Amino acid sequence: MTLKGWTLPLSATGRSSIVAPPPWHYSGEIIAVDFTAPVDAVAALLPRGLEPAPDGGASVVFADWCSASDHDERVLADPGVGQYHEAYIVLHALRGDKRVGRVPFIWVDSELSLLRGQIQGFPKKLGQIAMTRPVELGRGGVRKQAGARFAAHATSHGRRVLGVGVTLEGTAERLPRAATLPLVHTRLFPAIDRPEPAVQELQFGAIADFQCGTVHTGRATLELGQTEYEELAPLGPSAVGAGYVFSMAFSVTGGRVEPA
Repeated sequence: MTLKGWTLPLSATGRSSIVAPPPWHYSGEIIAVDFTAPVDAVAALLPRGLEPAPDGGASVVFADWCSASDHDERVLADPGVGQYHEAYIVLHALRGDKRVGRVPFIWVDSELSLLRGQIQGFPKKLGQIAMTRPVELGRGGVRKQAGARFAAHATSHGRRVLGVGVTLEGTAERLPRAATLPLVHTRLFPAIDRPEPAVQELQFGAIADFQCGTVHTGRATLELGQTEYEELAPLGPSAVGAGYVFSMAFSVTGGRVEPA
């Protein structure tokens, strides 16, 4: 019998595989905050070929995702599988004359998201993420309108690693860089029989059907935590910029790789 599956675990039918091949589809609610980090600290987290943006630009992003897969109908059908939260840092960088983003730290609360991200080169860890959820009715929540305050925080191993707050003041004319920078990842898989990695390459995702709703913006707060398992303190921040609340959707149809 031939075992099947795009990822482990393999089985007779392949239905036990954690991740099905792309395309993958994402629709989510986003809370993001821009900040300025020391340029040397940003440079220390970038791979060869990337340079920090001269202004030390960076962003923190929280996302409440719904996701689906063309090759596994269970992802959309089961909210326990396809819905999840994540929180991450995006460093604004340059690759030649092109602006790109690099995610050095990211936490998720989903097995599917963890492995799907690591396949792409996201350095995902498990964490716990909480976000303000916008509401349409009643007084039990907040709406996307001036004066509303949105907050989010992430913990890992019981320690708080990220926290943001955004008090909305109006709408933005431009999309936040955190939503539009093409990301450069490192796919890394260690070898078990030699010191050199079995796989070490840069990965550039193929994105389709990008959509962004009205971007609400306002003043923001940001906290970067520090634990014995994380290295966030060098990123500062030296200054906190604007915050954003918006809806976003896109599809990952594949990607391309280059030597790291």
